[in-house]
Parts: sequence; structure tokens; C-alpha cells
Amino acid sequence: MKKLIVLGSAFVILQFSINAQDVFNNKLAAFSTSYEKEYTQNYDEAIKPLENIYSKDDYEINLRLGWLYYSKGDHNKSVAFYKKAVVLKPSSVEAKLALVNPLSYLGNWDEIVTTYEELLKVDPKNYTVNYRLSMIWYNRKKYAQALIYIKTIQPLYPFDYEANLLAGKINIALGNITDAKSALQKAIIYNPLSTEPVDILKGL
Repeated sequence: MKKLIVLGSAFVILQFSINAQDVFNNKLAAFSTSYEKEYTQNYDEAIKPLENIYSKDDYEINLRLGWLYYSKGDHNKSVAFYKKAVVLKPSSVEAKLALVNPLSYLGNWDEIVTTYEELLKVDPKNYTVNYRLSMIWYNRKKYAQALIYIKTIQPLYPFDYEANLLAGKINIALGNITDAKSALQKAIIYNPLSTEPVDILKGL
């Protein structure tokens, strides 16, 4: 009896291994075909092989479909698939960063802010997220909030052109002229051919 149980267990394990290999092979073939079709910008054909093997519990397929629908210009569907990917992998930075792209086309800025704030819980010093949040609050004229995010990345990227240029603008709006001049001068040294920080500095 024990031998039968052992044999039965071994058969189940072998069958599971074969099925898992089949799933992998099918997924690999679908992704390979999808990449080939995307290369020619035939997004409908790039989507088909993934939809043929679609599983709502597959993170990679949902993420890939989010990208393809975004590339196709169907931003609502893109958001839907990216959100499924986020649910499947809540700690995924790549999924949330990708989600922001179609959201921006749809003008869902409040949802973008929420998504970025969730990202910072996982990756608090992320350059892209802090910079974009700073830019959003600067454009909304919430300068104190904008300063918080830009100051997070300035110590990490002290010679970054974009960060110093934005820091200069924010500090001017807050009346911190000395800090503004320092940031703008760094931006000019980084790129002496850029006219924007030069023009701003002349106006101080």
C-alpha cells in the first residue's frame, strides 16, 4: 500500500512538472511572437498571442498587455491591465510607474499623485517619483509641498540639471533667493548652453 502511495505521489509530481513546462513553453512562444509583432508596430497582432493564453493571475501578461494597449493608444484598457498587475504585485515599482503613463493621457492627475505616493512607501528616494511629484505641486502652485520632494533627491543628485532647475524655480516662488541662485548656478555649470536657468538668474 505504501509503495502505491509513493508511486502515486511521484506520478502527480511528474505530471505537475510536465504541465508547468508546457505553461512556460506556451508563455515563451506567446511573448516571442508578441515582441516580433510589436517591432513592426502591429499592436493588435502583438496583443493576440497574449490574449490566447491570458490568465488574470499572471503578472507578466497583464503588465505586457498594459504596455501594448498604451502603445496602441487605448489608454483605458492600458490602465485596466496595469491595475491588475499592481494588484498581483503590490510592491512592484515598474507596474506603478507604467500605470502613470496612460493615467497622464487621461488627465487623472489626482490618481497619479496617489500612485506616486504609494510608490514612495516602497521606494522613498526614487528620483523619478520625487521629481514628478515636485513638478506636479509646483504647477499647482503648492510650492512648500513641491520643495519637500525636490529636497529629497537633491542630496542624492546634487549636480543633476533638471533637479537644480526645478529647485531654483521653487525657491524663487518661496522667496528663498539665495538657495535659488545656488541651484540655478549648478544647472548652468552642468549645461552652459542652456538658456533657461541663465534667463531666470538674470531676472533675480
